[in-house]
Amino acid sequence: MKIRLDDVMQSFSYPFNAVYYYYIPLETVLMFVRGAIYGKAVHGISTLEDVRRHKEDFIRLPEIGDEGRRKVMMSFLDMLGDVKAKKRLRETAEEGVQSFENALGEERLLLTWYNYRDDIYREFSLRWGKENGLDIIG
Repeated sequence: MKIRLDDVMQSFSYPFNAVYYYYIPLETVLMFVRGAIYGKAVHGISTLEDVRRHKEDFIRLPEIGDEGRRKVMMSFLDMLGDVKAKKRLRETAEEGVQSFENALGEERLLLTWYNYRDDIYREFSLRWGKENGLDIIG
């Protein structure tokens, strides 16, 4: 089965706890927060219980969680040469993604961060697809 790379990477994008499923028949991603769908229900699917009842139509997308995001932020900082910026950014990384990205913007490193982060997420997505017998496209 084929699944778009962007759809897999979407499950890493938001810093709050959400669970993502790929709805195979419609080739779309559904995001659930605290068991209820976030956004528009699709063909009667509006809760995680609906997903469980029709599990053959869904693939649960991978999660990295807050700890995984923190590891990606720290690995980005490890490659920086500016010790002063690195120290400041390390402190904001402990506060969360939003604080980290705000500080990166002030340091004029936001685009570098996005490129680095997306490369890591892409690599993780491709590995996940291979481990699960899926063809990642796009």
